Amino acid sequence: MDYRSYQVALSPDLGITPEEFAEAWNEAQRDPEIGNAQLVESKGTNFIEPVLTTILVGLAINVGSSAIYDLIKYAVEKAREKKAQQAAATPPAHKHTHIEEKKKPDGSLILVVDIDE
Repeated sequence: MDYRSYQVALSPDLGITPEEFAEAWNEAQRDPEIGNAQLVESKGTNFIEPVLTTILVGLAINVGSSAIYDLIKYAVEKAREKKAQQAAATPPAHKHTHIEEKKKPDGSLILVVDIDE
């Protein structure tokens, strides 16, 4: 099966770390065509380009973008809920998660995840 790698860049506005997102992603996904999230360190100064911490996921080429986006949104929400539970705080108000796909000059894709206010 052919796989494509995606980089996921998380906005600091989400209030979760890349590690928290990767853990929620790996707990949520059960489809063998969707790979586990792995953290990849890289040099940079902001969350979009170049990326400080990249979450790399491998997905079968036939997995639709809506399935990818749904899993990203689910992982973000679960990570935010878990963080609130650990802090014994009220879960954060639901915010609309915005995902934008960008193609880098080398042809790789980066999914930029932030909040639509």
